[in-house]
Amino acid sequence: MKSVFHAVILSLYFFVFLISEASFNLYLSWDRIIPQFLFLSILNTVSFIYLLRNNLLLISIDSALKDKIAKCYSFFILICLLSVFFANNFSESVVAFSQYFTYLLSFISIFSIAKLTGEIFLKYFIVFSVTALFIESSSILYNTLDRVLINGETFQRDNFLLRTFTGNINIAANSIVSKIMVVYLIIFTYKDKRLIYLSYVLLFFAFSSLFILLTRSAFLSLGLLTLVVIFFNFKKFSKRSIPILAVMSIGYFFVNSTFNTENPDEITSRISSISLNTEDDSINERLGYYSDAVKSIMQYPILGIGVGNWKIKSIQYAGDSVVGYTVPYHAHNDFLQIFAEIGIIGGLAYLMIYLIPIYRILIKFKDRVLDNLNLVYLLIISAIFIDSMLNFPIARPVNHIFLLFTLVALLQTSKSNFK
Repeated sequence: MKSVFHAVILSLYFFVFLISEASFNLYLSWDRIIPQFLFLSILNTVSFIYLLRNNLLLISIDSALKDKIAKCYSFFILICLLSVFFANNFSESVVAFSQYFTYLLSFISIFSIAKLTGEIFLKYFIVFSVTALFIESSSILYNTLDRVLINGETFQRDNFLLRTFTGNINIAANSIVSKIMVVYLIIFTYKDKRLIYLSYVLLFFAFSSLFILLTRSAFLSLGLLTLVVIFFNFKKFSKRSIPILAVMSIGYFFVNSTFNTENPDEITSRISSISLNTEDDSINERLGYYSDAVKSIMQYPILGIGVGNWKIKSIQYAGDSVVGYTVPYHAHNDFLQIFAEIGIIGGLAYLMIYLIPIYRILIKFKDRVLDNLNLVYLLIISAIFIDSMLNFPIARPVNHIFLLFTLVALLQTSKSNFK
């Protein structure tokens, strides 16, 4: 009975991105992240009560906070709390702090429940990941088929119709990329041919959805990480890598021939535009955001402008360039935004959440003990790291909760007695 409860709780955490603003006909907000954070808070409460009733709460918290990753996360939250009292807009800081604190409590809860499940947690992680990838990819394909083939509309990159569960088209694409890495794990590790063939089918869905979304940061991340996987498994190049590249090509031609009939070169031109070209409006806009964030960091280096206050402070920098009521809500770089909001010390603490696990895995590569499982952990964290450099995944539970699950899986499978 307890094992069923553990599986249910973990699945509710993982699939929190399915909660929308219209769930249960409540219509709690326009942005779906509000009910998602509310749901995470409820899950945290249930998990902590469960641990308390089983006399495991204090032990679980102590065990979770022993690792350096958790210590950095806790220190990051502490700096966020301090910045609240120096923020220009106190209410915005309280909202942002509560969201980040909810993430920390979720990490402790997931870690504690995962520890109780034992080695089966890795199977949960893999099954949850491929299921989520299918849901996210198929929903994008369904929306596009419905729009183009059934309703007869012209295919175009539309954030509102193609954002599905994330609220943003770029976040959706990078969420798919990070979960593709788990499918690579199955392809290069498992021997069951039926499972491998199903993985290729799932990759077709995923690659096709990426060619529909046309997010350049996702193409960049996918290309780099796929090359790393192929290089690491070069001995299986003909048996496993070539089919992956073939499925990618099939997905490209499928989207091009089915949807891009009026502009068959759109995907190619989008991919070829991946460069630091200041004549590109999107790149120019991001460079402006980064420059503004750096100015803010230099102006307020200790405790920043207050967690959650970038959306307000950015108007001061971009006031002459914004159009209508459009304001730079995010800096499109989580690290620069966090550095600007809570200062250099807090920003470094958040950065270490990524760098510590990356360093640990690279040490294994140096010692020639790196396996495909740890390689996939590295690729997932790298994918979210790249996304954080170009977008704002920390603002969306769909990506940050996946990062927390990956970190917990890494900590669980790094034990010496793990088979």
